[in-house]
Amino acid sequence: MLFPPAQPTPLEERKQNARWHREIITARNAKVETLLKQLSLPVAEVPTRRRWERVIEDSKREINEWDWDAQFGELEDSGDREALYLAIFQEATKEPRLRRERFHREGVERAKRLNADLPPVEKREFLAKEVAIAAAHGHVGDVHYLEITKGVDGETMIARDKLYRGLVEDFFIPHLEKFKDVVSKRDDNSLVEQTRWYWQPKNQLLAKVDKLLALCKLERNWTDEEKAEWIYELYMAPKFYTEMERRPGAALEYIYWVQGPECVPKGYESPDEIAWRKEEEALKDAEKVLTEMKDEMRDAFKGRAVGLAEPARWRG
Repeated sequence: MLFPPAQPTPLEERKQNARWHREIITARNAKVETLLKQLSLPVAEVPTRRRWERVIEDSKREINEWDWDAQFGELEDSGDREALYLAIFQEATKEPRLRRERFHREGVERAKRLNADLPPVEKREFLAKEVAIAAAHGHVGDVHYLEITKGVDGETMIARDKLYRGLVEDFFIPHLEKFKDVVSKRDDNSLVEQTRWYWQPKNQLLAKVDKLLALCKLERNWTDEEKAEWIYELYMAPKFYTEMERRPGAALEYIYWVQGPECVPKGYESPDEIAWRKEEEALKDAEKVLTEMKDEMRDAFKGRAVGLAEPARWRG
């Protein structure tokens, strides 16, 4: 090419990436809907199958073909779509689940290092608190964890008790109770719930939350290895539910970009799009001012040029 296209500005690149994202999601959804029509499933089974197929399509797009076949090819060949979906979910959430397991393992080891002369009751209470701390930490991101605990650390019983009170009693138990209330009020049949990347019926989810609450409130005696399940929906709560978000608008923004414009109120404009629009308006205003300045300078220069071009008047 003699004249290659001009390089896009940073703003144009951001907008183009957003367009590509929408095109990819739209194509995925269309492919899944075509498959669902071909399967002629009972109406009640469609939302669940839609969720499975969207996850499967996303994984195929995000993982190269060779690695995907090595990990999931046999499951796909078996025809068990639910098993394939769950395997993909397990792989995608491996890092936060292993992080949660590590916190639990470290807590159990910490309890084993206690002074052997401690009464059994105190040992059991310390272990129960360690299990609760690990569960809470595993459902909270590292940056948020540091904000909550304000640097509280240490291996002593006093330090760990202080951490339990600050992290579990003051933050996580109220957080869990709020989450439970939000989930109990949700509409399982709503579009926004049908398009979750991973989802389970609220009665099943609430049962897991109750078990976790009992663990955090030290209402049961826990064996060395017993622990509550890592709950993906709870881990993602600040992005899934507007009532649970840490930053105003964060959940709605996540739903808009990940689940689609159809899952947010009509007329919603994301913070990114607002920023892009304002940047465009500012650029237009700047271009207008610059054009006006150029016109004024050109007119002024023309005036001077005309003056200089006038013939000299000789006096007789």
